[in-house]
Order: sequence, then structure tokens, then C-alpha cells
Amino acid sequence: GSIDLRKDVGKIDELEKRLKFSEMVGYIGIGHTRWATHGAVTRWNAHPHIDCSGKIVVVHNGIIENYVDLKRDLERKGHKFRTQTDTEVIPHLIEEHLKEKETFLEAFEAAIRELKGAYALAIITSLEPERIYFARFFSPLVIGIGDKEYFVASDIPAFLEWTQRVIILHDGDYGYVSQDGVFLKNLFVGDFVERDIMTVEWTKEMAEKGGFEHFMLKEIHEQPESVRRTIIMAEKQMADMVSMLDDAEDIYIVAAGTSYYASLHGQYAFAKYGLKSRAIVSSEFLEEVGTFVDKDDVIIGVSQSGETADTLKALRHAKNRGAKIIAITNVIGSAITRIADKSIIMGAGPEIGVAATKTFTAQVATLNYMILKWAKAHGYDVGNLVEKLRNAPEDMSLVLKDNEDKAKKLAEEMYVKTNAYYLGRGLGLPTALEGALKMKEIAYIHAEGYPAGESKHGPIALVEPGFPIFAVVLKDETYHRMQIAIEEMKSRGGYIVSVTEMDDTHTQNMSDFSFFVPGGYSNILAPLVYVIPLQLVAYYTAVKRGYD
Repeated sequence: GSIDLRKDVGKIDELEKRLKFSEMVGYIGIGHTRWATHGAVTRWNAHPHIDCSGKIVVVHNGIIENYVDLKRDLERKGHKFRTQTDTEVIPHLIEEHLKEKETFLEAFEAAIRELKGAYALAIITSLEPERIYFARFFSPLVIGIGDKEYFVASDIPAFLEWTQRVIILHDGDYGYVSQDGVFLKNLFVGDFVERDIMTVEWTKEMAEKGGFEHFMLKEIHEQPESVRRTIIMAEKQMADMVSMLDDAEDIYIVAAGTSYYASLHGQYAFAKYGLKSRAIVSSEFLEEVGTFVDKDDVIIGVSQSGETADTLKALRHAKNRGAKIIAITNVIGSAITRIADKSIIMGAGPEIGVAATKTFTAQVATLNYMILKWAKAHGYDVGNLVEKLRNAPEDMSLVLKDNEDKAKKLAEEMYVKTNAYYLGRGLGLPTALEGALKMKEIAYIHAEGYPAGESKHGPIALVEPGFPIFAVVLKDETYHRMQIAIEEMKSRGGYIVSVTEMDDTHTQNMSDFSFFVPGGYSNILAPLVYVIPLQLVAYYTAVKRGYD
């Protein structure tokens, strides 16, 4: 008849020692680790959030765009707010609707109909203590079906230890789980709905650290195997892709974050074989090309989860204008696959770490296989690249072995730095951009990726003795121009860290620190090996700085 609410700021293991989560009594519960978007990192702003009565408790992923108006209206009606979050309006809104609705489900439905934005919700109430209510709109939410037990989670790996049977919810789905099963309705259908139960092939071992200190390090080391699986799966799923690309007037590759940098690589790789495409950041898609997209275009949507909100929004817009959609994702049955005309499911397995690593290389491998298949069909000489792509996992393992200790050593210098540049040209640029992203999102060091030829137009003004310059050097037509950029940075005292082929002694002699990759990768396969040292440096720098 009551709810035990425990929350605070800090790592989960530390909170467990202080708040004793494992000693809580009950068989229904919800929890959430919050990435702060509204309000400071404080105990009150931590999830879960409660209503005035203390009988309704909510956890939420997403952003409620109209929370200010809702909060103002609820405050006028006497509701007292304790936090600065957008989430807190949800339990108060349900509480308000309970004054006029007969059941909690009716009040819950009325509340979510007022929300604008994105949400994945899990809610418990002492008024109905044997249910967990849920709702999904633009934020991923899945239900795990166990043996007389049910799980509501943002992603499948959360419950892989207990079940591989999954329901992937659609936008507008809401309802509850209880001991009796799953009760499911949809806001747009206005009635009960049924969703297929899928069995995922991922194992619980895939969602465990397997002896590694952190999931990110494990996933960096999983890349040879994940790329190997992805290539096998790509070969089986590429039917009709060549004809779809042939029929396209324009091809857009749409993604966000790390997936965007993989997409940018796709644009460069496609261009190598005469296929024009354009990579666009999902959140800018409507403003950049939204009015131009039509039925003659093909949109390739790239998303690890298949649930990236900005990417889904862009693809829905393109779909409504008649464009054909190809999805590249890691999760079968995800929202992106329901929009797409054709889907390619990668073989990366569950990615637990916040920072995408193995899905970046899996996405690159998939896009590479796509263009090689197209190029061969159009009579281009692709040499041994298809075979080399299939054998790349062996060289990726070699890069991991040869560069891990070096990355640890460089981290001893990097952890005290406050800025860094990552430079590349041509096919090396997307890798440089991805390396910079990893350094800033994991080690919290300001890092910027630039086209090397652009670095002298402004960025060089900040370079002073000891300033880290990471150079991604391919032995292709951009090689000599990269040497010029390195010389420019050295003239200002920049500390040059190069990633280059093993026999590139010239670049190594110009550098203060060098990582080596096997020869023969200065082509569209480059990111598969070149990105690994940059991932390792970011990881070990973060560890040295004491970040989780």
C-alpha cells in the first residue's frame, strides 16, 4: 500500500552501499539512471518523480516539449513541484486527471494525450500495486516476456539475463504489465492492439562485461567479430539494393552522432565509384533538403538502435513525400525497420556502452559492402576490396594488439590536456571527426575534427607548443597534402600524433607519437582499422581522468 522511493546523485554501486536498493521489499519496481537535460544534477532532480500525494511514481526517457505550460497550469490548480525537470509534470498530470476519471488507466491515457515531445514511460502507483504502466512515443521502449515475469525497458540488453523474448512497442502504444500478462492499447488506433513477440539471437553473455573493466573497452575489442558477423549478414540482405540506388535521382544518407560520421564515410566511399550521395545530420534534414525530397529519391537511414528520434522524424518526412527508404540498424523490429522499404540488420550485437564503437565500424562495413556490390554491378574494378573487407577482422585484431599499450602510454600525456584537433582529408576525414567525438564525449576534453586543408583557416590560431594534433594519414591522393598540414601544425609547436600505415616512415619521423595500421587500408576500408587507436586513446584518457 505504499511506495519506497530511494534516489540520489552518484554511481549506482556507490548508491547501493548508501541507500541499500537490494534490501527493498516488493516484487514490482522501476528505476532510471538520468542523463541530465532539465535541471542540475541533484538528488531532487534524479528519477523517479512523484505526485503531490506520493502515490504515483514515474521514470521517463525523452523530452516533454510543453512541460512549461503544463507545469504553469498545474501550479494554478494547487500542485507543488519539487524539481526543475520536465518529467515531474507527468505524475502531477495523472493525479489531476484522477479527479475526474474512474480508473487509473483512463487518467493515464488522458495525461499522455496532453504531452508533446518524446517519451518512454514506466509508472507505478500504490492505487494499483500489481501493475507497471508504460507508454511510448518517439523514445524507444521494449517489453521482455519472461517466465511469469515481465520487463519494461529502454533497450533489450537490460533484461537479456532473464529472457530473449521481446515485444518492441510502436509510437502511441500504452498499457500495463501485471502477473497476468501484457495489456496493450494504442492512442492512434483507439483500441486494443497486438504486437508480435520476437526472439532475439543475442545472448546474456553479450550483455556482460566478460572480464573487461568497462563495456566500452569490451565493445572496442569486439569489433573484429562484430564486423565479421555484419559482413556475413550484409551479403544475405543486399538483394534489390543495387536497383534501388540505380533508380534514385538523389541519394541521402541520414543519421545522427557517430552514425552520421559513418554516413559521411559512406558519401565519400560512394563518390569513389561515381555514385553521388549526400550525408546529412538528421536534425537538419528538413531544413536542408526537406522541400526537395520526392518519390524519385532514396534515403538511407543509419541508426544503431533503430529508434533515434531525429532520424525517424527525417525518414517519416521523406516517406510521406514518396521517397524510398533503406534502413541500416542493429535491432530487428525497431521503428526504423517499420518505416523502411528495405532493411539491413547488422551483426554488431547489443551495444551497452554509451559511446558507439563497434556499431561505427559495423555501419562502415555495411556501407562499404553496399557500394562495392553496386560498383561491381556497374563494371568498376574493385580489385581485391571485397576479399579484403571479408579479411579485415583479422587486421583489426592486429591493430588492437599492437596499439593498446601505446594508447595507455599516450593517455598519460593526454589526460592533462584541455583541447585537441583531429585532422584528416578525403576518406580520412570521417575517422578524424569520429575520433574527436570520442575524446570529448568520454574523456570530456574539448576536441575538434577538421578537414586538414581547412585547419589553417582559423583553427591554427589556437595551436601553441604542446597542443595535441591527431593526424589520420592515408597513403592515397591526399597523402602529400596531409604532410603539408602536419608541417603547418608543427611550425606552431603542435604535438603531432599520427595514425598511419606501418611502412610510412616519413609521417612517423614528422610525428611526436605514432600509431600503426597494416598496409593496404588507404581506401574505403580505412575507418575499420584507423579508428581503433583513436577509440583506445579516448577510453584510456577517460580512465586516467577518473571518469566512468
